[in-house]
Amino acid sequence: MDIEQIYKKAEREVDQAAVSVIKTEVTQVRFSNNKIDISNRWNVEGASVFLAKEGRTFMFDLKDENDIDRTLSFSLKALKNSGKNEDFYSLSDRRYSYRKPSTNNVKLRAIDEESFVNDFIDQIRPFVKRTGGVFYKKDMTQEVKTPFNQGSQETYGVEFVARAFSGPDYPVQISFMTSTDRDISMLHKQGDEIIDMARNIKNVKEGKDGKYNVIFHPLCFASIVSYTIPMASAFQVDSGMSFFANRMGERVGNSAFTMYDDPTDDSMIGARVFDDEGTSTRKTPVIEKGQVKNYLHNYSTAKKYGTETTGNAGIVAPTPWQISVEPGNEELDDMISSTKKGLYIVNTWYTRFQDYREGVFSTIPRDGIFLIENGEIRETWNGIRISDSLLNIYKHIEGISRETKSVKWWDETLPTRSPFVSVSEVNISRSK
Repeated sequence: MDIEQIYKKAEREVDQAAVSVIKTEVTQVRFSNNKIDISNRWNVEGASVFLAKEGRTFMFDLKDENDIDRTLSFSLKALKNSGKNEDFYSLSDRRYSYRKPSTNNVKLRAIDEESFVNDFIDQIRPFVKRTGGVFYKKDMTQEVKTPFNQGSQETYGVEFVARAFSGPDYPVQISFMTSTDRDISMLHKQGDEIIDMARNIKNVKEGKDGKYNVIFHPLCFASIVSYTIPMASAFQVDSGMSFFANRMGERVGNSAFTMYDDPTDDSMIGARVFDDEGTSTRKTPVIEKGQVKNYLHNYSTAKKYGTETTGNAGIVAPTPWQISVEPGNEELDDMISSTKKGLYIVNTWYTRFQDYREGVFSTIPRDGIFLIENGEIRETWNGIRISDSLLNIYKHIEGISRETKSVKWWDETLPTRSPFVSVSEVNISRSK
């Protein structure tokens, strides 16, 4: 799509227009029961167009450039008939120069996806009954144009997710994503990790309810923070659907806990140079040393709050780009060996909130729930649920590992880098 032509047609009809064009090429290899099922490759291209005139706003998506005249005509009529948007001030009017991403992915691009998957299957086959998962390569180009800024960036990365089932048909799971050659060795270690998990499976039993010390694997903790950080959007705060509402400056976690929205980390696949308004992005601490530090803003919400945009437009609603949890100084082996009685949880599914404002939620651990007694894994559990609150989880953090892992899968909608995190007094209930 020609962003210049789309913008030209839109901006002459309104006070302000913004156009974003995204082109994505995806390569997918899906496998199950120890063999590749399908290899796919597809291209997706689309544009988002924002219109503002006389205090009214309207936004539409465009999948075919040939439809611009018809779609724009319809949208202008809808814009004219809409009510005034009291929350919209303007698009970001500061002119920016953008950083140059520091990526090196030549070797990553050269990986043959089918060979990688087959090598993974062959490596773990002697240790598990069956395995399945998906490997993605994603190559994306994004352009943005507003009255004040214009930019273009390319991002590339791989995502790998696999589950493996052991003798008692008990699953374990790994996930990894990266955009840099520096992480290729870690990508190739995913087989080792899932084998180690499978070796821990023993004495499979139904879990018991109670309060437990829990060591969260990065995959599991990433899921929790990926549901947390979108609530830092000023839009969510204003709507009342946010754990962060009326908590600016309040202590909501252990002083060791710091969580960023960090689109400047080019080693992860959610890196962004600019937001949808053309504002230069930045690393923003949302929770810093246990305290609520920032909400995420676009230009209009920043004006409303009397602060500066954080480079998180979403023009309609600010949005996070990717999450980074600051590592600590502990080792996983030491965290396990020092646990008298507790759980090591690898992953969790189906997180649901009963009260967004208080952060009360429940989620179902899966893919590795291990009972630790006297510093050793004694049993493997299933059938439990975490029924707790974000406030309790974050305030009861007791240890954070030095090691981190970058993960993303369908229940982590945001790319996340997380350490292993030890939390006391986690409420566990039965899920059946």
